[in-house]
Amino acid sequence: MANAPLPIAGTWNLRDLGGYRADGGSIRPGAFYRSDALARIGEPGRAQLAELGIARVIDLRDDSERAFAPDDVDGVTELLAHPIFPSAGAHVARRLDVFSLTEIIYLEHADTLIEALRLLGGGAGDLRPAGATLFHCTAGKDRTGAVAALALLAAGVDRDDVVDDYVASEANLRGAWLEAHLELVRQRGLEITPEIRGLIGSTPARAIENALDAVETRFGSVRDYLRAHGMTDAELATLHAAFVA
Repeated sequence: MANAPLPIAGTWNLRDLGGYRADGGSIRPGAFYRSDALARIGEPGRAQLAELGIARVIDLRDDSERAFAPDDVDGVTELLAHPIFPSAGAHVARRLDVFSLTEIIYLEHADTLIEALRLLGGGAGDLRPAGATLFHCTAGKDRTGAVAALALLAAGVDRDDVVDDYVASEANLRGAWLEAHLELVRQRGLEITPEIRGLIGSTPARAIENALDAVETRFGSVRDYLRAHGMTDAELATLHAAFVA
């Protein structure tokens, strides 16, 4: 079962990744958080992030998204921008659905995903601040979901748990968050089709299952996929050590 969202002001999909069983232990609680954007958290949300011990925020959004809704995280020790790919708006324009988008993330954006994993894992040359790391995109479901899934699978978390973690975003975003973002699409003069609604707010199990099946068919395993795109065994070990206790 996926971890429940934390009641952090201005967020809908902020979750601790800790607690899942992994190779040699379990994912450290309170060490890594995944989230939707942090643009509207205000002073109450900033205080809550401080209480969680979050010292590093990795923003996976593109330049236009960050300019439109910059993170409100004054007081965080380190804020890093690491875009994975263009925003969902670009994919709406391409008329993708959530299934094709999810597979594209894994198969066409492996290099930026792996760089995100390197940021999470750290290493001898990474002078990261002491404390927890939070990573996010706009919804906290596609780009964030891919980074979370790869990190968890590389750490040896069961695939069913990883799928559950991905699927949980849909329920968390349902309601006010989803309706606000659909309204932004309407303001661009676009009709809200089932495909667009799904692209913005859905996380069906079949989307990540299909993407992981494609990865495993082509590369054999997620770890082999990471190796094929330049991640070394030493980096995998460092990532595992960062996540697993």
